Amino acid sequence: MMENYEFVETTSRGIVENGEQMRVVNFRGTDTSNRNHDKLNVDGSFTMPLMDYFKAGMEGRISEVIQTRVIERLSPVEEAPTEPTE
Repeated sequence: MMENYEFVETTSRGIVENGEQMRVVNFRGTDTSNRNHDKLNVDGSFTMPLMDYFKAGMEGRISEVIQTRVIERLSPVEEAPTEPTE
């Protein structure tokens, strides 16, 4: 779905959320396809636990983490079927 995109962290900052240290990751996904005048870039942000952020950084996986978050967000969420009411 997003195989033609290159994801990079643009900035990040630390926050405390519900007593837990988190990192707000701002990113840009750039459309690298070869279609002239037909590009869609993706900008956004998300939070992740601070230690997960540093671990992903040490392992060189920040781009992968960002891409996974974008795909999760863009994927439709299946809702549980509701029982008919009478």
